[in-house]
Amino acid sequence: MGKKENGGPAEEVVMRRSLRFLGIVVIVLALAAPAAAILNGKADTAHPYVGILVTDIDGQRVPVCSGFLVNSTTFVTAAHCVDDLGDLPALVSFDQRYTPSSPVVTGTAVPNPGFGSPSADTHDLALIDLDTPVTNLGYAQLPTPGRLTSADKKDALTIVGYGAEGFVQGEGKPAPNFQLVRNVGDSRISKVEKTGFNLRMQAGICFGDSGGPVLLGETDLVVGVASFVNNGRCAGNAFAYRLDTAESLDFLAPYL
Repeated sequence: MGKKENGGPAEEVVMRRSLRFLGIVVIVLALAAPAAAILNGKADTAHPYVGILVTDIDGQRVPVCSGFLVNSTTFVTAAHCVDDLGDLPALVSFDQRYTPSSPVVTGTAVPNPGFGSPSADTHDLALIDLDTPVTNLGYAQLPTPGRLTSADKKDALTIVGYGAEGFVQGEGKPAPNFQLVRNVGDSRISKVEKTGFNLRMQAGICFGDSGGPVLLGETDLVVGVASFVNNGRCAGNAFAYRLDTAESLDFLAPYL
């Protein structure tokens, strides 16, 4: 994991590697330990539309990433989460504390066709088209185009997800501590990147929070999807893929 933040080619490589790592580490570690969310966060009951994307490997449920509903059948997540699934099934649970017996809704992963392209834009946005409508949990609200153009460092953010809430001492080095609980925490905007597709924010998300919503203040208005962090300890800046761009909204439009 790197710390370069100037937006150049070196950072783009780090970004793509970081995206892959977020999805892969959750799959690998979840096989050995249960998974929680948001560094220094608290258990969340205010955002029931935030769920956890899981899959099935040889009959075993394996957590992958976080995500959120924007309507009854559209569960938004990060593209690298869907990319790591491959041909594995996409299952979504909305239990506040996920267990292998939690009920799930099946769906079809819809990848962003631009993800993995050599451009600086990571296109880190995807969705799960749910087979069964979910109508009793509410929904996140999508932003208008360009909503973040007037944002500054004074703007507070709310982050929600099922990722690691900290680190525990493992064999040789600290390992992410997963409890698979939907947690909520606070962050702030550090910078709206001039590239137009990333939102840089203060640390808060960690492995497994990928795909979760980045909400403006204490509202249900989602302005970004948790995407990647700069290093293996989830310290320093974190990044979200912006939803207030024409490209992001156009990708989601057919499913709204």
